[in-house]
Amino acid sequence: MELELLAMKEQLKRKEEEQIRVEKEQLKKREVERQREEAFTKWQEKVAREQQQEKETVNQAQKAAEEEQNNYLHKDSDSSVQEQHHHPILGPQIAHLPYKRIHLTAASKLASLPVYEKQRAYRHDRAKEMAKDKKKTLWMGIPGVISLMEEECGRLSILDGQHRVGMMALLSEEQRKIVEKNQKVNGDNGTQSSTNNDKVDALAQLDLENILVEVFLPQQKNNNTDTVLVDSKKQKQPPPEEQDDKAIIFTEINKAEPIKLLDLPGVTNKRTRDVIDYAANHFYNAFPEMFSPSQKCRAPHLNLDNLRDALFASEVIKREKVGSGGELVKWMAKKNDELKEVYTSDAGLDGGKKVSENALKKAKKHEFYLGLESTWLYK
Repeated sequence: MELELLAMKEQLKRKEEEQIRVEKEQLKKREVERQREEAFTKWQEKVAREQQQEKETVNQAQKAAEEEQNNYLHKDSDSSVQEQHHHPILGPQIAHLPYKRIHLTAASKLASLPVYEKQRAYRHDRAKEMAKDKKKTLWMGIPGVISLMEEECGRLSILDGQHRVGMMALLSEEQRKIVEKNQKVNGDNGTQSSTNNDKVDALAQLDLENILVEVFLPQQKNNNTDTVLVDSKKQKQPPPEEQDDKAIIFTEINKAEPIKLLDLPGVTNKRTRDVIDYAANHFYNAFPEMFSPSQKCRAPHLNLDNLRDALFASEVIKREKVGSGGELVKWMAKKNDELKEVYTSDAGLDGGKKVSENALKKAKKHEFYLGLESTWLYK
């Protein structure tokens, strides 16, 4: 009897276990089916969204085309003037001066323009370095202006800013990659999200569609005979057909001398700059005949800004442990005396010191020898 009861209990236990197993399999099967249905529903929703977006895009394009068609059909007598305000390549015109136009142009359009043939060679590594540095100051946008020249035939060329254009082309390509990556990441849910990277987000938001551009016009397009490019009253010029307008404008733009390293913000402290300024100005005021306003001056002359920059680059203050402007003046005066001894002695001249007779004559006249060479900065 007991054995029969045990057998019955064992049989009931096995039935219960079998029933539990079956129920688990059914639950698992129903969960798989539920997940498939959910995935199918999401796919349907995604397809519906894409179809809706495509429909909206088509509708917008059709609407834009209709508006453009209507605008074209309803143009009045001023239509030709309106067309002049939007250049087919440079985009909207925001100002028209007697000698140039101002446009807001997409960086991609500028990248397709040729560079003035007499410009310095384009260096892609420089553009890459500029793009790298620009990422640190994205908050300010793109400062400055790109200068172009428009010939009589309408041909455009870049006069100034070719490396900035190259920089913007690189940044534009990075923007494109960011957009593609975001679209790939957010494609499943159809939403737009941040990259959780402030620098990447700032680059993505950098406006490269509205770059300030100035377009200079040939003299023949100017109504004034005395243009800003050439003042015929003050300077005799060859006939207009023999002048190279691009060369004139390019020269005018690049006459501005670049800022020196010493004057860049954050490069050095105020104390160092004040010491150098004191000493450089002392000699500038003491020997005015020996200083030239041109940074390309020849011996025995010095340029004030070049002298300041050379004193900074040679690290004289640090190497000689100069504590004040007066100390630097004394050190430079000592170097001037040493050069005087060299250039006024037969031994020094016979030792290979090569300077022109006129340069040495003027240096002796004013007793100022620092402009004959630059080695004194490093001794």
